[in-house]
Amino acid sequence: MSTSYSPIDEPSFTDTAFDAEEMLNGHRSDRHDSTPQPDDAPAASPYDESPYAGNNRQTASATTSRQTTYAPQGNQPGYGSTTGTTVVPEQTAVSRRRPRAGVAKTLQLIRDSRTVMFIGLVFTILAGYMLIVTISYFANIGSDQSAMLNGDFDPTMIRNAGGPAGAWIAHTLLYNWLGIGSFLLIYYLAACGLSMLRVYRPSFWPLTMRCLLTAVALSIICGLVTYEFASPVYWGGRHGHLLNDRLITLTGIWGALGISIIMGGLVIILYLTELKRIYGVASQGIRAYNERQAQRRAERERIREAEEAERLAREAAEEAERKAAEAAEAQRRAAVEAETQRQAAIQPAVAVAMQPAMTKNAVEGHAENESADRSGNSSGDIIEETDEEIAEIEVTDFEDNGPDSDHLQSAGSREDSLLRPLFTGDDSDITDSYSRDDSNDIESDDETPADSTETASVQNAEEEEADFNTPLFADSDNDSDDETEQHGNSDPSAQTALQAPLAPTTVRPATAEEVLASEPYNPRAELSLFRFPSVDLLRPAKDNGPSVDIQEMEFNKRRLTETLRTFGVEISKIEATIGPTVTLYEIIPAEGVRTRSIRSLGDDLQLQLAAEGVRIIAPIPAKGTIGIEVPNKDPQVVSMRSVLDSEVYRNSKMELPMALGKTISNDIFMADLAKMPHLLVAGATGMGKSVGLNAIITSLLYKKHPSELKFVLIDPKRVELSLYRELERHYLASLPGEDAIITDMSKVVTVLNSLCIEMDNRLSLLEQAGARNIKEYNDKFIARKLNPEKHRFLPYIVLIIDEFADLIIRQGKEIENPVSRLAAVARAAGIHLIIATQRPTVNVITGGIKLNIPGRIAFRVIQGNDSRTILDQLGANQLIGRGDMLFSINGKLERVQCAFIDTPEVSAICENIGSQVGYQSPYELPEYTPEGEGGNISGATLGDRDPLFDECARLVVSTDTASTSSLQRRYSIGYNRAGKIMDQMEAAGIVGPSQGGKPRQVLVDPVTLEHILENR
Repeated sequence: MSTSYSPIDEPSFTDTAFDAEEMLNGHRSDRHDSTPQPDDAPAASPYDESPYAGNNRQTASATTSRQTTYAPQGNQPGYGSTTGTTVVPEQTAVSRRRPRAGVAKTLQLIRDSRTVMFIGLVFTILAGYMLIVTISYFANIGSDQSAMLNGDFDPTMIRNAGGPAGAWIAHTLLYNWLGIGSFLLIYYLAACGLSMLRVYRPSFWPLTMRCLLTAVALSIICGLVTYEFASPVYWGGRHGHLLNDRLITLTGIWGALGISIIMGGLVIILYLTELKRIYGVASQGIRAYNERQAQRRAERERIREAEEAERLAREAAEEAERKAAEAAEAQRRAAVEAETQRQAAIQPAVAVAMQPAMTKNAVEGHAENESADRSGNSSGDIIEETDEEIAEIEVTDFEDNGPDSDHLQSAGSREDSLLRPLFTGDDSDITDSYSRDDSNDIESDDETPADSTETASVQNAEEEEADFNTPLFADSDNDSDDETEQHGNSDPSAQTALQAPLAPTTVRPATAEEVLASEPYNPRAELSLFRFPSVDLLRPAKDNGPSVDIQEMEFNKRRLTETLRTFGVEISKIEATIGPTVTLYEIIPAEGVRTRSIRSLGDDLQLQLAAEGVRIIAPIPAKGTIGIEVPNKDPQVVSMRSVLDSEVYRNSKMELPMALGKTISNDIFMADLAKMPHLLVAGATGMGKSVGLNAIITSLLYKKHPSELKFVLIDPKRVELSLYRELERHYLASLPGEDAIITDMSKVVTVLNSLCIEMDNRLSLLEQAGARNIKEYNDKFIARKLNPEKHRFLPYIVLIIDEFADLIIRQGKEIENPVSRLAAVARAAGIHLIIATQRPTVNVITGGIKLNIPGRIAFRVIQGNDSRTILDQLGANQLIGRGDMLFSINGKLERVQCAFIDTPEVSAICENIGSQVGYQSPYELPEYTPEGEGGNISGATLGDRDPLFDECARLVVSTDTASTSSLQRRYSIGYNRAGKIMDQMEAAGIVGPSQGGKPRQVLVDPVTLEHILENR
């Protein structure tokens, strides 16, 4: 029984060469069609082709059937004998169909939808991986690119998210291939994968053409735009850079620009439809935005008009209310005047008698009479009560002459002015009598000198009568207090006037603001007697004349010209600039001469000139010449005194000036460390690295006062920086109780983390002061614009590490992490790094450190890879040594002969500074407590307190600053004792626990502190 089978349900994947029954049962079927045939039908030939087969296969089958006669397998009718060769049909069919069936199976497997979907999934995942590793390559370009260029595939050095393989893929795509155009290749791979997964179905050929052409165009355009950029990566890839280099060499800049314009125009044509669509959407959005803005303006105008109408209506209503209030006030005044006239007509005589001696009791009595009269009392009652008040007034008249009369004088005058208009019969002043109460008090405080003199004479007369009046009225103080209390209940302003003591006639002390504004703060005042060392301490310069004579210079010119002509390079002009150790020959090549042809002749020129090292600069930046640096046969020594005694150094306005030496043109070369802001010094042993560090330190010592600059010196070799120990009380900074020069490697991590804490503290001060850097902060502090209780003058801190490779080998990440953090953030806080090493490899100078240290000094190295590690280019391997160096800042190179300063000169400078009056101790860095460590306070600290405990606790609470260093400075005690006192305060609950170097938190106020000290 025949079987029909198909492995996939896809009509497009049919193939007559595929026998399903043979695949399932292990033997061929006798027919290829599943339709049953009658028994009398002749057996089909094994080579009968399916109706789905093509014409070629049918023709071939027919030809074969004509040439060969096959014998039937059984006694079947219709078959006869033949005269030709008899061939077994089954064997012939199998032998001929096996290779064709294998190809068909392979094609069918490839065409299978499941295989296509699997390949699409692989493409999609590969595209995502490539995108991740390329982005990670940009984020870690320093370490990844250094590893790729140096051939170092150490997994610990590669920072890429995809590991070494990812770094290699990203470096190949971005650096060696098409640059940022490689992202389009990643997109193309992802689009193909999604198309196979049937998620995104673009047209294949348009997609391929657009992606490839756009990627190539981006590579060419970016290669031209960034052709002169000093960048660690080719933005157009090596393809774009080399292509533009060839175009510029052959056709000039205009030819390269034309090719870029053509490629840009081609990309625009490819995306013309999309650009039109984007333009339409953008224009429609702009129109909608303009319409919304017009509607908003109309709405704002309508609201403004409504508000204006409402304002006018409100003003009209207020005007009506004001007029109504004025009318009511006029009626009230008229009523008061009528009442005043009535009272004046009834009591003309009493008013005259009461006027000179009216007191507070009389005022209250009059107020009661007036209220009683208004309630219906007769005029006769008023007269009787007034007679009683006259008797009381006579008594109070004597009391006013007593000892306390001066305290009530202002109140009595105020009451007289209050009552006088009521009884004088002057109707015009009745209304103003009450309104002048407060003004009289104010006028009493602002008396003229004449009024003060008169008041003083009256008080003196009253004091002379005090002996007579005091025994008669011993309770006058109590009475006056009662009167003050009663008056205070009725009028608080009068109570204040009665209780206020007389101001003493002394000179008013100047306020804190006046003191701060008096003169600028002088940071050098604390060491005002300090004198900078003299240049006489340095050896005088020896002037031996030019290091190259005329004959040598002319000989070199002739040899250069002949050698270049030998290699087919014609020059039109040559000039020489003689330096202390190197002579620069600037040549102008003839028309049509390639720069590259001269750049490759360095070894040949070195051979012809018999020079130690020839360096070619092709071309010299900002000049139309090519430079050839040839070492002098008799090099000169640049003395440190000639550099420091120059006008350039003396008149320098740099914050941290570094006088490094002289250039090829014999100019003094200086650089500002504050603007760099960090410096990397590298070179082989014996090439001048230590001398360069001494030159940097010396140039800073001759320019900055001890209050303005501090050094943190780390010397793993123990011998290079030991000369500066004399500067401990002037220029050095250290941890409390530790050596000023760090030679113990176990303490280096603590010092670096302490500098990180100092950096954080300084940044907090800058944030509070609203300053962006230390210079702005110090300028504000000097101008006394900052509170000295919360702020302080910040000196610059320069961290110098003499051999960084030794630290990295010993402690690795523990050293690299704080150094990388300081290099990235410490610039604004005034902390600058100078890192020196003899091993400029990628294991020591990692990418994270290089990215944040743009200033580089390269002395001579042996290998070109070391020069690439330091300067990102060759050149340091072509130096001659003995202080010959390359200074690089942001990719710009300058060849400098470093100034020479000998060990006796350094010792003389340090002794001169150390012999002067300095600070009591080095500049103290903040404490650093490693994580996991901290004050386990023993029980003995609770009962056995230090004698200074109470005083230190009051200081901490009053200043709200809990710091061991502050206790050391204030009480001149050691670090261990100050730390013990701080632990005791923590045990008593006065301060909080240590917070990893940050100041402790003060937990109590002064009242609670006194309670704790009393109950201990």
